[in-house]
Amino acid sequence: MKRGHAILPVLTLIALGAAVTGCSGEPETATSAGAVELARFPLDGEVPPDRAAVFDPNVSQDGNGSLRVTTAEGGLLRLYQLDDLGIVRGQIALTGFLRSRGLGGLAMLELRCQPAEGDAAFVRGVQRAVSEDSDWRAQDIRFSDPALCRDPVSIQINLSIQGSGTVWVDHLRLWSVPAD
Repeated sequence: MKRGHAILPVLTLIALGAAVTGCSGEPETATSAGAVELARFPLDGEVPPDRAAVFDPNVSQDGNGSLRVTTAEGGLLRLYQLDDLGIVRGQIALTGFLRSRGLGGLAMLELRCQPAEGDAAFVRGVQRAVSEDSDWRAQDIRFSDPALCRDPVSIQINLSIQGSGTVWVDHLRLWSVPAD
């Protein structure tokens, strides 16, 4: 498989959330005042077992299983795509958790946005990347300029892996956060 090609099919969103109250162990966005959960991404039973990514009921940050990806060369994996989000008030943020074992490079979440007007933009969680043998690490990524993702017509949530190894993804959530 060539680098940069999607390993996973685009999965559809099946749950929409409401206002968030926050809880311990959550990324900062989840507990910030005014944050509204736009989407939650359940992983159980959604990933076919014959793909490069599988549901792992035994490894989980939140107790509900996780998505396990094992790769020999890395690449960019599209996890979810949301279309027609409507008007979003505030800044788009992505939270979740990553864990790794035997990872010979870095793994990080990526948020890609196609706004109603203008060019597509993306941001990667480089500051919170995992490598080698890493325990669960909270992820909280957003665009430094909220205007880059104003009124998105499409949002993609990807996992970027550099090198070989295993990465687990858990508890992904998309938020609207009041802009600073």
